[in-house]
Amino acid sequence: MQNCDRPDDHAIRQSLNSILSSALFSRSERLRAFLKYVVDKEIEGTGHQLKGYTIGIDVFDRPQAFNADSDPLVRVHAGKLRKLLATYYATEGALDEWRIDIPKGTYVPEYRRQRVSPDTATSARPPVQPRRAGNRRFSWLPAPLSSPLAVLSVLPLLIFVPLTSTAMSVNIPAQTRLHGAVLERRFADDLPKITVRAQWPRTGKAAQFADALRTASSHYPTVAAMPGKVSRLQASPTTTYPLAFTISVVEQESPAGLRVLISNDVSSDTLYDRFIDGSKLASEADVLYESLSFATKILSTDGDIFRYASEADIDSPLMKCMTMTDAYRYQQTRETFQKAKTCQEKLSVEHRQKLKFVISAGALPLTLIR
Repeated sequence: MQNCDRPDDHAIRQSLNSILSSALFSRSERLRAFLKYVVDKEIEGTGHQLKGYTIGIDVFDRPQAFNADSDPLVRVHAGKLRKLLATYYATEGALDEWRIDIPKGTYVPEYRRQRVSPDTATSARPPVQPRRAGNRRFSWLPAPLSSPLAVLSVLPLLIFVPLTSTAMSVNIPAQTRLHGAVLERRFADDLPKITVRAQWPRTGKAAQFADALRTASSHYPTVAAMPGKVSRLQASPTTTYPLAFTISVVEQESPAGLRVLISNDVSSDTLYDRFIDGSKLASEADVLYESLSFATKILSTDGDIFRYASEADIDSPLMKCMTMTDAYRYQQTRETFQKAKTCQEKLSVEHRQKLKFVISAGALPLTLIR
């Protein structure tokens, strides 16, 4: 990239802020931190010093002994960042004036103009192709991501979760089952167990919504996603675990749409009951969007499940600490810091790995990225 092609620092920061504040990047804390770090270094004039080693230490809080050659952590996240940027510029950022890219083989960002001026924004939008009958591809994503299976394979990018290994299998159903089994064994008494159930037929809207929601929930560190499948909504098995919840998805004909209910398996309390109008579920992309929005609302630390558990006084110490940690990350006050720090010190090492953010001197700068 020639110097004359580079926008000024103000324009770069505006483009960066647009990305970091987008809905697509809102659940990807590490990728946001990754992107902000490399752009800041380029603006400072030290982009040539960007290496896997420094990124691993500064962004991912790895120890000084970190070996970027043998540990592919940074390379894996760089690949995810490139894919998420491509998706962003194909959707929310299609009309951004400047585009930020991380070329393969380097961590130094490059910039190129997408449009000449705001007046020409409309002309920058690609022509809409008529949808062919029977075509079930997602027209709102680029071709490599346009199939339903491909969209599910990038859900780990859309919904951030700290990786338990340096690579993630693209076999989403198998990964979901494995993730659920591991969480059930290791955190059986610490996190809410979520079972998603829907009615037949397999091709119905309810099944599509439940499949997407089940996959999404398997990537949330706040819950233990239990393996499940589309069923005839039989009665939930008897359980004595107070943090067991069932999400039922039922398709209605009149009015047309989906009714989504969340109930506690022990008390039978209904803590959430919502109807989604059929007009919002016209395409598979619509179903995916609604399911991801639903997951964000109910599975976060300030969502319906955590709130119910707190009000019913059945939330575990790990859940309480997750809530306190997120409160500090977003409020940035001395009081919330002390509460988060105190609760984290009481957690085991295994439980700390479930937190999105662990308070330490090396990780403190990341709290400023919200």
